Amino acid sequence: MKDKHRLIVIAAASILSACAGSVRYEYEKEGASEYDRTTALSECRYQIQLNKAPDKQEAELMKLCMQGKGYRVKPVK
Repeated sequence: MKDKHRLIVIAAASILSACAGSVRYEYEKEGASEYDRTTALSECRYQIQLNKAPDKQEAELMKLCMQGKGYRVKPVK
């Protein structure tokens, strides 16, 4: 029972440290509202799906589409 408790504590600590250490990234554009960003993301997702792009290319295509709309990827705390 003691080993099981120790394992749970180690697993919980690992999960919490992974969450605390990860950095999120979002698209930002000076002067753009959250609505503008959401709309741009939706348009890009639609175009990518419409063109039936392979899954492995979706992230790069999203980045290029958003850059074309004036957005840049920035780390968010």
